[in-house]
Amino acid sequence: MKWSRFLLIIGIQAFLLGNVASASAQETLQKILKEQKWEKIIGTWVDEGTKGQAIETTYAWKIKDRVIEVVTKEGKNTEVALMGVNAKTGDVFHMGAKSDGSSSLGTWKFSKTGDATLGVAFTDGNGEQGGVELHFEWLDDNAMTITIGLPKPIEIEMVRKKKGR
Repeated sequence: MKWSRFLLIIGIQAFLLGNVASASAQETLQKILKEQKWEKIIGTWVDEGTKGQAIETTYAWKIKDRVIEVVTKEGKNTEVALMGVNAKTGDVFHMGAKSDGSSSLGTWKFSKTGDATLGVAFTDGNGEQGGVELHFEWLDDNAMTITIGLPKPIEIEMVRKKKGR
């Protein structure tokens, strides 16, 4: 009798845990971005000042509705990152590496006012560690401001790259 009760409890726990995991797995990145009005991030963005000579970032679906590949070119340096959803926590993660050997891991937070913040911990190519916060704010559907949270913040206006350029 004790074993059957034990097995029943284990079975109920497994069922409940299975349902929790599948409920979280249903929360796709596409759904989160749409709810937050951030689905318009998909595309190529260039810094307004140099029209992409300094910075060019492309956000493209790598796995439909689940993973976005983010490729940023800054001078001779290239960074490749992935955005996705942690199925356990529901957090939108961002993890990447650069051609200079640095790597980063971060989390996106979306506010009710329509902006977003990416908090990133990084290790540079020499093994030095640090962190930075990037604040994204829409100006319109084709322009945004990124503020890099340093002691003296750096603000960059990014515009959607026009096709054919």
